[in-house]
Amino acid sequence: MRILRVNTVNERGGAAGKAQTLHRELSRLEGFKSLFAYGKGAGAEEPGTIRFALRAEVYFHALLTRATGIQGYGSWLSTRRLIKLIRDWKPDVIHFHNIHGYYLDLSIAKAVGDLGLPVVWTLHDAWALTGRCGFFLDCDRWRTGCGKCPYPREYPKTYFDSSSWMWRRKRKLLWDEWNRVIVTPSVWLADLVREVSTVHRVEVIPNGIDTETFRPRNRLEVRRKLGLPEDKKIVLFAAAKLGEKRKGVRYFFESLAHVRTTRWMAVTVGKTVELPTALKGCTDIIQLGPLSGSESVAEAYSAADLFCITSLADNFPTTVLESMSCGTPVVGFSMGGIPEQVSEDCGILVPPRDSRALGEAITKLLRDDKLCKEMGKHCRERAVKEYDVGRFTERYLALYHELVEGR
Repeated sequence: MRILRVNTVNERGGAAGKAQTLHRELSRLEGFKSLFAYGKGAGAEEPGTIRFALRAEVYFHALLTRATGIQGYGSWLSTRRLIKLIRDWKPDVIHFHNIHGYYLDLSIAKAVGDLGLPVVWTLHDAWALTGRCGFFLDCDRWRTGCGKCPYPREYPKTYFDSSSWMWRRKRKLLWDEWNRVIVTPSVWLADLVREVSTVHRVEVIPNGIDTETFRPRNRLEVRRKLGLPEDKKIVLFAAAKLGEKRKGVRYFFESLAHVRTTRWMAVTVGKTVELPTALKGCTDIIQLGPLSGSESVAEAYSAADLFCITSLADNFPTTVLESMSCGTPVVGFSMGGIPEQVSEDCGILVPPRDSRALGEAITKLLRDDKLCKEMGKHCRERAVKEYDVGRFTERYLALYHELVEGR
């Protein structure tokens, strides 16, 4: 079976990570051949990967979006190159991941639909549902047609609001022009998709991680390695871009003022940010900065007593799965698909933006060693059972086989 996988980039980012995981797992299986086609970025020079988008068109597409708010236009030649690749390589299934990111025209849907091949489209965010953004935060306009976008500077940044026109174009070109199975990692996003279309098939396949790499380690050993205190409890916050609005880091910092316990500290992983003045003297905070490689990130999770996530918009965050797989309980906001990941025996979730409640949840777990240990055990068991990369791959394989056999 031949699977063509398409994504914005080959490396970096949540969608790329999941797409690459499937590509590499399938490439190891007898009877399968996988090709990873991507649009931009240097990528890794490895067998089975190919960049099809033209760099000049990527820049033009991005400039057009920035200046006019129009998305999915400006990559005409790149889109034609992908269609030619599909015709020449003759895949049994085409699996799209993110199709936004300045490298494909919206016309790709009709062009692929005309080929009559089985298509899977995994949604890693809500971009397909809105007139502009990947995550709509607290805005509800995507349900009724967008327009008057409240967050024009969020990705994809623009200086002109075309969200109402784009909402109509995306509804027509991405929902009516091709027959495909939509996959979402969360029930939360699947339910939103069903609001848009009741005629298309929607499947939920949770994301998977390497539970061997992300495994519990000796806490004292990894703390020594990372230069962290051995005699304090640690609350960890991790995000590639700590300052990104939707990651809600301000609420994490605000919650620390409401923690009522002794001998504890906070640690962040990701691009460093300026700490709020109000936090000075409140607690110790160490910013480890970006960590290189999965092993180092897994060590950071194992060094912590708790992992905190304060996303204001998220689908099925990988950081939560990684923390759970390392046996570290989760505290955070009940947002998006996070409640599907964090069951009651794996952590505590509170209403979004409630910094006081978050601080109280952190306090509760830092004070109760027994409860924290039990939750850590349940986290690891749940991660291995539900989110291991093998289970993740099996679910997609079953879908591929069904589509090919039913063709």
